[in-house]
Amino acid sequence: MLSRIFLAASAALVLSLTTACTQEDITHSALRLEQKIARLERKTMQLGDHEITYLEGGKGPAIVMLHGITADSGNWTRFARYYTANYRVVIPDLPGFGESSRLPDASYSIPAQSDRVHAFTQALGVQQFHLVGNSMGGYIGAHYAAQHPQNVLSLGLFDAAGVDAPVQTSFIQDLYAGRPNQMLPADREDFRRVLKLVMQDPPYIPGFAIDVLADRALKYREFNRKVFAELQQQQLDLAPLLPKITAPTLLLWGEHDRVLDASAIPVFQRHLTATKTTVEILPGVGHLPMLEQPGETAKRYSAFLGS
Repeated sequence: MLSRIFLAASAALVLSLTTACTQEDITHSALRLEQKIARLERKTMQLGDHEITYLEGGKGPAIVMLHGITADSGNWTRFARYYTANYRVVIPDLPGFGESSRLPDASYSIPAQSDRVHAFTQALGVQQFHLVGNSMGGYIGAHYAAQHPQNVLSLGLFDAAGVDAPVQTSFIQDLYAGRPNQMLPADREDFRRVLKLVMQDPPYIPGFAIDVLADRALKYREFNRKVFAELQQQQLDLAPLLPKITAPTLLLWGEHDRVLDASAIPVFQRHLTATKTTVEILPGVGHLPMLEQPGETAKRYSAFLGS
């Protein structure tokens, strides 16, 4: 989901009063400032038929962060600032999302995206790295770790998709029943509902910035619907692949996730038979812990890396 929260919201408001910039310009300026504070630089790379936009910063062991469906690299910015002092952080806009290419005839299945992550990291010269993904990003990350165990130092699955949870949220029930997709807003006001769906206590975002983000979500609504449909038709169950994962794995979940229920955790644990798993539940948090509570999420993830 394209929701990026502003560390620099006050700066954006000042800009809106002192310049002739459009609301979209102000919003993007605030996002760029937040990236700068996190010591991240925006870059591009041609990868096959796709042009990939990504954020990169810091030095040291590499951490690759993968966002969820309808989202982009900005979902990780506030979290990433805790790591660029000691790690090389790489956050792609996955193909089909953010500022990366959207190709109508391309496949955005989990295996296809996993292959692209491999090609992307190889092109960057990153041979071994810590891999962390949220939602669909966790789905892709787990698939990648099963296919390329030699490349993954550790795996972080934050509210990850890919297994059938015993408890189905209303979001999942609607998907299976063919009812309207709760993640695809119908208008600007509906976008505000989506924010409340994915976060238990959304941080403050200036109203004009919400409108800019809503307009972007509406612009790509039909493309996102195509990706959702492809993933539903594929119905790739990670369970048979999970025993191939050898990297230590963190299963981190928001207690109040209304998109993917935390009852998925024991399902992951049951099939992650070749590695050690650590579980962290964040109280008062929804589907996007690294965005809703970046500091607390980073504290839990850092403890996992240190262990």
